Amino acid sequence: MDLDVLIGRLERYILEECPRFLGHRMVNEDEVRSHLAQLRQAVPEEIARAQEIIGERELVIESAQEEAERIIARAREEAERLASSHQFVVDAQRQAKSIVEEARQEAKRLQEDADEYVYDALSRLQAELTRELKVVENGLHRLEAERESFQQERRM
Repeated sequence: MDLDVLIGRLERYILEECPRFLGHRMVNEDEVRSHLAQLRQAVPEEIARAQEIIGERELVIESAQEEAERIIARAREEAERLASSHQFVVDAQRQAKSIVEEARQEAKRLQEDADEYVYDALSRLQAELTRELKVVENGLHRLEAERESFQQERRM
């Protein structure tokens, strides 16, 4: 389940469903623990999403490498074909080098594009997880402060 949804449920529970008593919220500890358990379960799902993105990157890189190998093989074949005629030897070598260089540049570009895609996706995921973690931490700190305040009031 989406972390935003789970955090929203926890927040709604605390802010809308928990009664106020002397300026503090009274929470059902089991209910809060249930919400936290759901959040703990959702975090591995977010990690799995990140792993899927990494897997996609690897597929893109593999595809780019295969394409580069095909281009290089075609370049070699073309070079051999052109080199078979003595008249075209110099041109064939020059053209083969050019084709091989283009293939290498294309493979490098595809690799860089794949890396950039994965970096962007993981950066967005990291930001989302960081934001969600901050919301949970704030909620826990707030609950702890309210609990301490409530306990101090009970002692008086």
